[in-house]
Amino acid sequence: MRYIPNVKYLRLLLIIPLLLLLLTTVGCEDFFGDTQTTTEEPVETQGEPSAIVINTGERAILAVHEHLFHLAESYEAKRYLADFYTADESWAAESNLFQDGTVVWYVTAMRTNMAVRGSITEWQEAVWLVFRDGVVIPSNRARANSLRIEATLQELSPPLSSE
Repeated sequence: MRYIPNVKYLRLLLIIPLLLLLLTTVGCEDFFGDTQTTTEEPVETQGEPSAIVINTGERAILAVHEHLFHLAESYEAKRYLADFYTADESWAAESNLFQDGTVVWYVTAMRTNMAVRGSITEWQEAVWLVFRDGVVIPSNRARANSLRIEATLQELSPPLSSE
């Protein structure tokens, strides 16, 4: 003879897994209330940290090249930038550590041959500051020639459209 379980027990065996499934999908706090009351304060962020880290002179020089290329939006500005790159013979980067722990790279573009015909004075020497997070700004060293170069690139680029 075979033993046939009671129908009452079968219903109980089916209801228990269904209740467990319901508790896991809905969540226990819906049935029993939130046992821990936590107040979440909004976290203020300054922005996402940059994935770029400038830790070598070569990276600092590349950051300046990328910065200048993004400023040159027109064909005339890119032609001016290409002439600037071909006129400068030497790019150098030196790091400087400030007292607050900030590391800044001074990137210098120099031309040693001053006898080049049609030379533009700001191309003689220009210096940019490159911060560790990749921010590039023109320096006031070398008569602020880097700012003059950036101004010329912006002048040659089309104005921003106001849409």
